[in-house]
Formats: sequence, structure tokens, C-alpha cells
Amino acid sequence: MKQFSLLFSLLLLLGACKPSRPSGILSEKKMTNILVDYHLALAMADLQVGDLQENRYILTQAALKKHHVSEAEFDSSLVYWCKHSEKMVGICENVTKRLTYMAESQGVERKEKKNPYSFLTTEGDTANIWSYRNSVVLIPNVIDNIYSFTIDADSTYLKGDYFMWTFKTHFLTSDNSQEAYALLSVQYENDSIVGVSQRITSNRQLELRLQCASKYKDTAIRSINGSIYLPLRKHGFGILSIKDFILVRYHDKNLKKKQEENSEQKDSVKILPETLEPDTNKVRQNPYDIRGKQNDKRTINIVRDKPLRESRRQR
Repeated sequence: MKQFSLLFSLLLLLGACKPSRPSGILSEKKMTNILVDYHLALAMADLQVGDLQENRYILTQAALKKHHVSEAEFDSSLVYWCKHSEKMVGICENVTKRLTYMAESQGVERKEKKNPYSFLTTEGDTANIWSYRNSVVLIPNVIDNIYSFTIDADSTYLKGDYFMWTFKTHFLTSDNSQEAYALLSVQYENDSIVGVSQRITSNRQLELRLQCASKYKDTAIRSINGSIYLPLRKHGFGILSIKDFILVRYHDKNLKKKQEENSEQKDSVKILPETLEPDTNKVRQNPYDIRGKQNDKRTINIVRDKPLRESRRQR
């Protein structure tokens, strides 16, 4: 009985220590419902006649009023959930599913392609080298509007490798303005940097491909870098949800074969044969024959010194 009481008290203590949602912050379900109606309000405003901004404001305020939520409460909840990116990604996915279901019920055909690179592993000539989080949420402030990464190259990277970065984007904005920028670059051992960038303006599967320039095919790779930037906003809110990151590394098969051949040549060691066959073309000669062929004439150079002068006269 005492053990049961102790276990029950421990469970109560763990439950009390579990972090809870602050007061005044809307739940995930409530946020999902509001964002669905918010998107529908924006779509309806685009179809209305008259001033677009005024129509958007009236209809989005009506969506908040429907859920008995003030604009300040909605904004603070939005900031809170964006700080918890994994939760916010789930909210965005639920909003997308709800809107997609509504569109399909109205006869809109769904066209969603499966990522063809999701089966790749970290090994092989074509490999998925992504090792970071699978999802992220950006909001337009000076702290949370940029996501970046750096992957240092190791021995599995070869000269001439090229890369492709792919991910899915989904915007949640107060005015249907959708704009972000993605960059993928490679830094080589000689400090040269080659990159490619792309502007993001819609909800879709994005691909950035970075080929290896011919002048860098013989230069080793130091690191691969990437970033996604969401511009700051003066009015309204804007969220960019990104998920399903995949970074594919390709080996150039021709360059790989050439590098392997060069490596084998450098690492090879010349080994002498264990037995040496005698040279049958050469005939062994008798020592006397060899001596007879030598030149026996010898010349001796004699140098006569000058006679010493007598230092004294003979008497």
C-alpha cells in the first residue's frame, strides 16, 4: 500500500512539472479552426467587388468574431505557437488538410506528387545527406525569419559532386502575400563559393539544383550551406511552414572513376620478383681472358727536380 501511495505521489509530481500552455494562449485545435476560417475569409475577399484591403479586414475580423477571439489574443497565440515549430507545423498540416478536403468536396481535383527522393539513404553514389530537423516554421521578425544550415564535407565527398535541396513550403498570411527566398551554396577548399537561389511565391515542392562548375571539378569540397529567408512585414502576420527536407548528393561517375584510378596509381608499390632468371644471352668469361683483353702498357712519368744549389763553396 505504501508503494502504491509513493507511486501515485510521483505521478502527481511529474504531472505538475509538465509544462503547460500559458493562460490566454489558444489551443492547437482552436488555432486550426480559426486559421481555416481566416483563409476562407481571404479567399472570399479576393472575389468581392470594391477595395481589396477593406474587404480583407472586414471578413478576417468576422472570422475572429465567429470564434469569440480578439485580434490581440490571436496574434499572441500565433507568436507562441510559432516558437514551438513542431507544433506549428502540425497546425499548418491540419489547416491544409481541412482546406484540401473542402476543395475536393467542391469538385476540385487533388494533385499531390510523392517526393521521389524520400527512399534515399546516406550511402551510395546518390545519397540523402540531410541530418537536421525535418520541419521548421519562419515568422517575419528579426529573430525567427531565417533558417540556415552548414554541413562539413568528409571523406565520402568527392571532387565534382553536385547537390539538390528539396522541401515543401506552405504559407499562412493575413493578406495572401507569399514571398520568401532560398539559397544553396558550396564552399571549396580554395575558399571559392558557388551558389544558386530561388524565390518562393507559392505552396509547393521546391527544388534547388547546384551543379559543379567545370573549373572546380578538380577542387575538394569544404562545406555545403543553405538558408531560407522570410522578409519582414509591416502589417498583418505571415508564417512560412517548411517540411520534408532532403539534400541529395550526386557523385559524377566519370570523375569518380578517374579519381579512383589516380588513387590506385599513387598507392601502388613496385615489387621485385622473388626469383631472377639468368640472362642466357651473356656468356661467362674466363678471368684469364678478361685479363688478356686489358691494356698492359703502363706509362711512368718521371719529373726531374732541379739540383740543389750549394749554399757553401767547396774549399
